[in-house]
Amino acid sequence: MRIAVLPLALAAARLAAQDTTAARDTAVLVPTVVTVTRVPLELSRAPFAVSVAGRTEIQRGRPGFALDEALAGIPGVQVDNRFNYALGERISIRGMGARAQFGVRGVRVLLDGIPMTLADGQSSLNNVDVSSVARAEVIRGPASALHGNAAGGVIQLATDHPLQITDRPFGAELRSTAGAHGLRRYQSTFAGRAPGGAAAYSLALARLSFDGYRQWNNARNDHATLRVHSERERAAFGFTANVVDYDGQNPGGMSTAMLAANRDSAFANNTRFRTGEAGTQAQIGATWHRRFAGSGGFELSAHGLRREIDNPIPQRIVVIDRNAGGMRAALSGETQVAARPLRVTAGTELQLQHDDRRNFVNDDGARGADTLNQMERVRNSAVFAQATLDAAPNVLLLAGARYDRIHFAAADRLVNAGNPDDSGERGMAAVSPSVGVTWNATRRADLYANFSTSFETPTTSELANQESGAGGLNPALEPQRTRSMEVGLNGRMLAGGVAGSYQLALYDARISDALIPFEVAAVPGRQYFRNAGSTRHRGVEAGARLVLPAHLSLRASYTHVDARFVRYATASDTFDGKRVPGVASNRADAVLSWQPWTLFVDFETRISSDILVNDANTDASPGYVTHDLRLGARDIAAGRASIAPHIGVMNLLDRAYNTSVVVNAFGGRYFEPGPPRSVYGGLTVRF
Repeated sequence: MRIAVLPLALAAARLAAQDTTAARDTAVLVPTVVTVTRVPLELSRAPFAVSVAGRTEIQRGRPGFALDEALAGIPGVQVDNRFNYALGERISIRGMGARAQFGVRGVRVLLDGIPMTLADGQSSLNNVDVSSVARAEVIRGPASALHGNAAGGVIQLATDHPLQITDRPFGAELRSTAGAHGLRRYQSTFAGRAPGGAAAYSLALARLSFDGYRQWNNARNDHATLRVHSERERAAFGFTANVVDYDGQNPGGMSTAMLAANRDSAFANNTRFRTGEAGTQAQIGATWHRRFAGSGGFELSAHGLRREIDNPIPQRIVVIDRNAGGMRAALSGETQVAARPLRVTAGTELQLQHDDRRNFVNDDGARGADTLNQMERVRNSAVFAQATLDAAPNVLLLAGARYDRIHFAAADRLVNAGNPDDSGERGMAAVSPSVGVTWNATRRADLYANFSTSFETPTTSELANQESGAGGLNPALEPQRTRSMEVGLNGRMLAGGVAGSYQLALYDARISDALIPFEVAAVPGRQYFRNAGSTRHRGVEAGARLVLPAHLSLRASYTHVDARFVRYATASDTFDGKRVPGVASNRADAVLSWQPWTLFVDFETRISSDILVNDANTDASPGYVTHDLRLGARDIAAGRASIAPHIGVMNLLDRAYNTSVVVNAFGGRYFEPGPPRSVYGGLTVRF
């Protein structure tokens, strides 16, 4: 598609020119309130490493591929966008979550208050349309006391709140994007308020299609999301429903020799076995919040999910019919301790997951004989409590604890004379405490420290995939547990025409029974899991946001992670002291923006050190530097509508790099190449 609207947009923007420097300088210093901490806190007062990204950073001029766009530039967060919709992006925080070959592990994800993370700790993000995300809040580091199983970090995403989109009975926004490698994205959003203004709705419909830059790399995603919200003087009710239907091909990892021969190719077995994933998912959620007179309130939420997956992998076809859901109830209030305010929240949470799992022989893409047929059930029940105390005018104390009990059960339905009954049960439980303190050292600087923990079980897929080929649940696989200590600084500045904020965090996390993926020669491309004895993750994170003179602004971050095995031995090797694979030791991101009038130009740079790809540290994906360029205009008046055109170039200098790795892949097929230079453009029309 030719993008011919940019010159017109530039001319129109000049006519609408206005000086926004003062407003931008002031906006930087407005306190940001975060809710990912479970108790609303000003960002500067939170005794955790918390980062926030807003609509402009997430959406402006971007193609809407994956969550790396929403989380770009957040220190400590590594998002490997494989451009492979059969597997999804890999997300790790401080090196936790890097083991995932598909979906997200070790990181808890919420969307509009609904958990995307299931009872067993796995998160499938196919139903998250990044082009609709308007806000992202991230806790970096263990947070099981706040959020439970798999909370090595927490990502809370939110779409536009219906009451904040429009104050009229009806409004609409239409977007279209087209670009290289067959990229096509169409999105329509409709919203309105009921008479009286206390209730509102929004409906978003989207389709993405992508031919991919590799062979066997096509994808299609269709999304629909409905949000309804009603708010009265002391009560609020919200309802969300989303549906996704998707189909993606998986070209597989590549070896060094394959990369040298043709970076666009697919692994022959992946083409032969027609690997990929097709699925549908429908999810609903409702929240009700009643505020008490004075302070505090009661919150009740519930959600349900239905998911059907058809997942051909080399030599197997995995079919899962999943039903899942849960509820959360929390009571909060405020009292006084020595004339200082104490806020307390306590409650309970329940999540259920029922997976009807069948494996078939993959007969060149067709279903062959049954190899596994079992019903898997997971129940995660928890109780939690959290308190914050203003111990002094400039000191905030936070303490929390949570008890989780997770029960796994598998009922084997493929039993015969040559295949014994592998039914079984596993129970896992933990108490996860956390404590933190924030000291407002000066008017523009807050110091904090915390001790926090996480508890992360293997997922049902990891428990069910046994190297022996047996059904049931792996009896040897244990949960991994993390203890972390952290100190940090949140600061603000306003001097010499420069306004902004900055963050600095240092941490030391010890992980016992770390979950590690591996492959075997008999079934290349299929991952199994085992526990390492222990690992240690230490690091430094820094981030800054600056508003500069001459309509310039800068957002930059740096991350250093030293993740190593402390004690890890297999039957044939010892890996003590080796670096944990899949984690970049050093990463830096920066976006320099120029925003004169209604125009914008964003120049983004991403730097990554090498990423080791196996436990023995004998091979690595080389480090790289890439640049992206985005430019366009915002809200140009066109009668009763406004238009916002944009154009962008990914990988501006056409660097050959690997966007992700497959940890411990058999045959040296560790590497997933990134896209070459890619141009795209689009137009948004708002009514």
